[in-house]
Amino acid sequence: MRTKTEAGGLLMRRPVAHVAGVLALFGLAACTGANGEGRAAEDGKPPSSVRADAFEAVWSQSVLGEPGTPTATDDVVLIPHGHMIDVRDARTGKSRRTVRADPAEQIVSTSLTGDVIVAGVERNSFLTLQGFDVHTGMRLWTHPYKTRAIVRPRDEQNLVVPGTVIVTERGIVNHVHGGHIIGLNVRTGEPTWQQQAECDSKAYTAAGVTDDSFYSAWSAATARYLITLCEEDSKNVLKALDPRDGHRVWQADVKDGGTKLSTTTDVIGVQSIDANSRNASFTLFDESGDHLADRTVKDQAGESRTVGRVGDTVYFHDGRQLHALRADGSPLWRQDAPDDLVVNAQAVISNGETLTPQSMQRTGVSVVIDLSGKRRAMLPWPLRGELIGMSGELLIIRGDEEDGARYTALRLTQQDLEEPALGGVAPSDWPDACSLLSDKQLNGLGEGYLRLPVDKSRTVFGVRLPHQTQCRFATESGSDKDIFQITVRWVATDSDTAREVFASGLPWDTGVKPLNRSVHLISERTGLLLEKSAVVASGRYVIGVNAPKNEKLVRTIALLLSD
Repeated sequence: MRTKTEAGGLLMRRPVAHVAGVLALFGLAACTGANGEGRAAEDGKPPSSVRADAFEAVWSQSVLGEPGTPTATDDVVLIPHGHMIDVRDARTGKSRRTVRADPAEQIVSTSLTGDVIVAGVERNSFLTLQGFDVHTGMRLWTHPYKTRAIVRPRDEQNLVVPGTVIVTERGIVNHVHGGHIIGLNVRTGEPTWQQQAECDSKAYTAAGVTDDSFYSAWSAATARYLITLCEEDSKNVLKALDPRDGHRVWQADVKDGGTKLSTTTDVIGVQSIDANSRNASFTLFDESGDHLADRTVKDQAGESRTVGRVGDTVYFHDGRQLHALRADGSPLWRQDAPDDLVVNAQAVISNGETLTPQSMQRTGVSVVIDLSGKRRAMLPWPLRGELIGMSGELLIIRGDEEDGARYTALRLTQQDLEEPALGGVAPSDWPDACSLLSDKQLNGLGEGYLRLPVDKSRTVFGVRLPHQTQCRFATESGSDKDIFQITVRWVATDSDTAREVFASGLPWDTGVKPLNRSVHLISERTGLLLEKSAVVASGRYVIGVNAPKNEKLVRTIALLLSD
């Protein structure tokens, strides 16, 4: 009940018994680049492609320094790095100004309310809240209370604990000790109101000697309101609060077992689990508290979450499928889709796609579903990275670099490509992985090497290729240390794009060492073992090299391929 008070033609020989164990060593025998790609719509017919057939880069900028959590709005992108925030024009990527905190501080997160940047700033492992004028860059205030997390629209739900800060376009709310919340003046940082937190005081729990506390509650944000999911007297209640004055705008009872709260700028969803079955229900409200729909999810496989709203259509994901509903709750369509999705005026777009391990090494990629659900495509990005926000029709992507990060704005476009899933490259342009080393080069590594093309590696993002993209090499009588694998990760339209893919999204935090401008050696830990692999840029090709038990062999082959 609602109450109103508001992502060659070379000789092949059959493997002998010794090399049969190669499959187990790499753990890729059953993998295919098409796993989960291009799923059929509800009627079982293959979905057609969307009219847009490519992502184009509108702008791209490298930023030095330790990256923090950025913010994308329709006007600007806030990019924190080190003790600074770059304020960039969302349309062009050009810098408007640089905001500076103290050089001894680290800006770890950002948000925007009105013309004030609200930043989580760390110093000596202590996180405080600071406000900066977005137009001048001047620091306006520093909040005296410890800050744990800044919650913005679309962010994951947060357990209500002291230091949880909610930022909306209407203002700032901070959960403080003693079970209270305070509203802050966005220009001065001074408290403007204070009251008991949204949940019933009986839900309040003290954590003893730590003098810490929390509520049996979750918080999230829409564009305007603080949203709280409370447990009160064995029932779940959803509440909306206006940050301007602390007034409760609306509240609504939700089903028992409500454990997952998700929001977008104007839609709220609550997942409730049936303790006596594997079923779950998902209840949707609009930002004003109007009930939109209830849906039962049978045999719940994941978390249901709100995707967003375009016009009179609301989108949510039930852990397996994307659902489209009219604003009155009546269903329009549903189909299998990745669960990390965003929606804009053009399409529903995934933040990458859950693919096989070798596909994840290729380039960034999104499943793109048009708003009617009738057309669908898998479209690659011109780099690797992660989706960190949207600005209108632009997707803002961040990829790690050696000394910072690269931010790129992508948008959907129509280029009339023959093979959109390959970025416009013809399948015939993809080489046979087994032919990348010549006979002379292979003989130079040792006698008796066999070329072993990997079954089911001829499909990339749903497109069948004339050759395998993976090849394993092993000697008939050698040891496991002689085994290696070559993977054609990506073929770009030109060498510059190939180098962008090659250099983006590398695991710099675990260890990347450039051997030359075309080869990076990568260190990654698998269990207790530290394994070495390499990624190579060679013309239009991006190539991976792996030899789990022989770093010297990885280096040798990578350098051969880069020549």
